[in-house]
Amino acid sequence: MSAPCPQCAAPDQSVAVSQALADTTRPLAGPTRALLAPPPGPRPAEEGLSGAAISLSVLAAVFGLLGILSLVRNRTDLAGYDPAYRVGYLVGPFVLPLFLLAIAAIVEVVKRSRRPAAPAAASPEEEARRQLHTRVWQAGWLCRRCQVAFFPEASIRPGFPASPAIPVEQFPLWVMTAAERAFGADAPAVAD
Repeated sequence: MSAPCPQCAAPDQSVAVSQALADTTRPLAGPTRALLAPPPGPRPAEEGLSGAAISLSVLAAVFGLLGILSLVRNRTDLAGYDPAYRVGYLVGPFVLPLFLLAIAAIVEVVKRSRRPAAPAAASPEEEARRQLHTRVWQAGWLCRRCQVAFFPEASIRPGFPASPAIPVEQFPLWVMTAAERAFGADAPAVAD
């Protein structure tokens, strides 16, 4: 099946968006490819810092603050001392905090490497919305000549009107809007 482009009215350069993305003989440019990509799936769950890493970081902050306060309060004249002693006196209070921060970073890296990021569990409403967006996306067409996307008549659902020529930059927004219009009463309401 081929659908005529609403802009040039020629069906010879029209192809389904999914087919245009899969076509290796005439690949799409990077920005066009990104704009025509299917709706994204569920995102990985955001993971916070582990309790151990937070505890070690707080300890490092406390010891670092104590080190700064000790340097500010003690105005000892270090002129008569060896240069190595003077450096140790100034840097010493910060060795333990840096050591604790390094351990916290190692703990966090080990934790994240042992546990792969699991996708966030989407609510049934969010999953239904994503499926509707995917269904509408699959109905989209691309005219290679005009570089516009469109939805032929009844491609989204029976009786749904054809769309005008859609600039590729607006295609993702049209997918969401067409899903709401086509399946308005059936579309799940999700509070964002």
